[in-house]
Amino acid sequence: MSVGEDFANSVYSLSEQTSLQALGEDEGGVLLKLESGEIYTINDTACAFLANLDGHRNVRDCIGPILADFDVDEATLLSDLEELVVELEAESLVTKS
Repeated sequence: MSVGEDFANSVYSLSEQTSLQALGEDEGGVLLKLESGEIYTINDTACAFLANLDGHRNVRDCIGPILADFDVDEATLLSDLEELVVELEAESLVTKS
């Protein structure tokens, strides 16, 4: 199994100390780290992905709606989201289930 496949089959959720707020169509969103008050801005694709993380569905299941709504292929999306998740895990904003 490749690294990308391992990521695609992984399950994530927002940490309990993370709040996600969409800002509106084509406006992206923000993540708020509740314990520190730090705010992170994210684009529409990242916002849609993070909104789908529920701690039950794997990444591949979470990206289905994104592939339908955004002009991106699955391999590119998975690669970009894997980079995002690594960064967000390092900041304790998402957790692997």
